[in-house]
Amino acid sequence: MKKTALSVLLIAFLFGCSKTEETPTSSKGTVACGTYKSGQTLYRGPEGGCYYINSNGNKTYVERSDCKCN
Repeated sequence: MKKTALSVLLIAFLFGCSKTEETPTSSKGTVACGTYKSGQTLYRGPEGGCYYINSNGNKTYVERSDCKCN
C-alpha cells in the first residue's frame, strides 16, 4: 500500500512539474514582450533576439531594447 501511494505521489508530482504557466508565445522558448511601433506583438527568443511576426508569417527582427521583458 505504501509503495502504491508513493508511486501515485511521484507520478502526480512529475505531471504537475511538467505543466508550464500559460504565457503568450509564438513558438517554443519565446515570450511576448510588448508591442512594436506599428502594433505588432514583440517576442523575445530563447537567445535574446527581439522580433515580431510580419504579414507574411516571417520573423522581422528589431532592436533588443524595443522588447520590454524583465
